[in-house]
Amino acid sequence: MDDVKVFLLYTIIGLATVVGQTTILRLPLFQGIFYDLLIPLVVFLQLNLPMRKAGALVLMVGFVMDLFSGGIFGLYMTVYVWIFLLVKGVKNYFNMQGTVFRSVLIAFCVLGQNLIFLLCTAQSWEGSYWLGDQVWSVMGQVILAAVTGPAVLLILETIYNRVETRAAIRGENRGRILQTDE
Repeated sequence: MDDVKVFLLYTIIGLATVVGQTTILRLPLFQGIFYDLLIPLVVFLQLNLPMRKAGALVLMVGFVMDLFSGGIFGLYMTVYVWIFLLVKGVKNYFNMQGTVFRSVLIAFCVLGQNLIFLLCTAQSWEGSYWLGDQVWSVMGQVILAAVTGPAVLLILETIYNRVETRAAIRGENRGRILQTDE
């Protein structure tokens, strides 16, 4: 039952992030400044949840983001799945607890997402002028991701630990109640 609560909690967090990104962060004031806030969520899901549940959440959030974004359908879901698989491979070889490593990982994921988006949306007739305009925006997003990404992961992990702690306390109390009733 507690796994269902964790799954639903992160489903709500993911959907709220999608709605926030596709409404508030698409305003002209914020255009090109913020990175995709679902990237730290995808990294968190891979690091902390069981593979099946995390994979299902990643696919669902990617699908919803594709629906809301109005872009090429399947692009966000594909990028999130690749990030999910990248983190799975990286966590087998590296210690994922360090802030510096997490910062570099999230920055690399944001850079990769932007490169994929640029390749999928670039028009051959726009040439280097269009890419030159995008470089500064992408670099700003990568730097912002490197600075704020570990903090976002920490917030998600704190929420997860609180839910797990409450579940463990409830489980201990149920055991005590059952022992005194016997």
